[in-house]
Amino acid sequence: MKPYFIILTALFSSCVSNHYDRTESFTFSLKIGDFDQASQEIEKLAENGPKKDRMLYRMEEGAIKRLQNDFEGSIRAFSLAGDYYEKWFGVHLQSQTKISEELGSTIGSQEWKPYKSRVYERVMLRVYQALNYLQLGKEGQARAEIFKIRQAVSDAKDIWQKELNAARILMREKSMDLDNGLRNQMEGSLREDFLRARRLVPSNLPDFVNPAAIYLEALFFLHGTNEKSDLEKARFSLRELYGLYPANPYVQEDFQQAKKNRASNIPTTYIFFETGRAPVRRQKRYDIPLVFFSVTSRIPYAGIAFPHLVTNDNYLSSLEVYNGTEKSLSLPLADFDAIVAKEFTKDFPIELTKAILGLVSKGALQYISTNAVRDESEEVRAVTGVGVGALAQGLTQSDWRSWTTLPKQIQFCKIPSPASRELTLRGVGTKLEESIILKPATINLIWIRSISAQTPLRVVNQFVLKP
Repeated sequence: MKPYFIILTALFSSCVSNHYDRTESFTFSLKIGDFDQASQEIEKLAENGPKKDRMLYRMEEGAIKRLQNDFEGSIRAFSLAGDYYEKWFGVHLQSQTKISEELGSTIGSQEWKPYKSRVYERVMLRVYQALNYLQLGKEGQARAEIFKIRQAVSDAKDIWQKELNAARILMREKSMDLDNGLRNQMEGSLREDFLRARRLVPSNLPDFVNPAAIYLEALFFLHGTNEKSDLEKARFSLRELYGLYPANPYVQEDFQQAKKNRASNIPTTYIFFETGRAPVRRQKRYDIPLVFFSVTSRIPYAGIAFPHLVTNDNYLSSLEVYNGTEKSLSLPLADFDAIVAKEFTKDFPIELTKAILGLVSKGALQYISTNAVRDESEEVRAVTGVGVGALAQGLTQSDWRSWTTLPKQIQFCKIPSPASRELTLRGVGTKLEESIILKPATINLIWIRSISAQTPLRVVNQFVLKP
C-alpha cells in the first residue's frame, strides 16, 4: 500500500500551489499602484518560480520595470521572454515539440505545462519593447521590434490552424466529434459564458488585431523616418486603422497625410493612455452534454474545469489633455476586453479539446490504478480509490495564467504642442492630474498609465518621434 500512497500523496500535493496563489502578492501590489513592491515580487518569481511559468513572469517583470522607468531592465526582461518564444516555436514555427504531441499530452493540469503566451500578449511584448528602445533613442532596434509585431500575427494564424486540425484528429481518435459538438447547441453555463465573451467583441474587429500596435507602427513610419517606402507602410497601416475607426478625426487626419506622402510639420503631441487592467481567467466547472460525443463514445457525460473571462471595471474612463488654450479628450483605440475575448472564443475549440482529452486520460488512470489493486485487501482498495479520486480531482484544473499587467483599454488623442511646451493631464471625473514639459520637437509622443480610478497617473514614456 505504501508505494501507491506515497506516489498519490506527492502528486496531489503538487497540485495545491497554483499560479493564482503564487502571484497573489504581486497582483495586490499592482492593484494599489505599489510598483516597487510589485517589482520585487515578480523578480523573485522570474528568478526562482516554476520554470514552466518563466516566460509569463518575464513579461510581467518587463511591464513593471517600464512603470518604474527602468527601461534597460525592461528590455532585459522582455528579451528573456522573447527567448522563450523562440524556444517554443523556433524559426519559422519549427518548434521542437509537434503541436499534436502538445495537445495530446493530457495527463496533469493544463497549468502544469509550460506557458507559451497568447497572441495578444506576444504583440504587446513587441509594442512595449519598441517603446523601450524609442525611449532610449535606439530607433534601429525599435524598428526591428515593430516588424516583429506583424510577424507575431502572421505566425499566430498558422499556429491556430495547426492546433485546430490536431484537435479534430485527436478527438476523432477518442470517438468524439468536435465540430458536431460545437455546431449543435451548447447547453447551460458553458454556452452562456461563451456567448458572454463573444458579446464583448465588436463585429469589425479582425482576428489577432491590436489597433494600438497598428497605430504605433503607423506613426513610426509616418513621422519617424524619411524613407519613401516607410510612408507606404504608414499608409497601409492607417488604411487598416481607418477601416476600424472611420469617424475618428485623429486617424482621418493622419491617413490623409499618409495618402499625400507628406507628414505634417506642425508641432504636435500624441498621447497614448493605458487604463485599467485586462480581463483575467477564472476557473469554473462545466457539465459537457452528450452532444460533444458520438453515439459510440464510451463516455456519455463529463464534468470539466474550464476557464471563463472576468473583466475588471475599476478604471479611469478617459484622459483630458490641456495645452493652455485648448483641450483634447482621449478616444478609444484598443479595447482589451474585446481583444482578449476575441482570442478566447477563437481558441475555444482547441482549449475544449484539451479539457475533454484530459478528462478521458484521468478516467483511464483511475481505472488502471484501481484495477491494479483489485486483489489487495479491502483497506488497500479503499485507500487507493480515495487517493486516485483525490488525485483526479487535483488534476482537473483549468489554466488561469495570463499577463495581468496589460491594460483594459488603450486610448489616445493628439493636440498641438504649445509654445510653452507644457501639457496638463487630468483624469476625467477625478482629481488626478499630472503636468509634463515637452521636449522641443515637431512630433512628441507621450505614454501614460493608470491602473485604477484611484491610483495616480504615471508617465511611462516621453520621447521625440520627429525633431
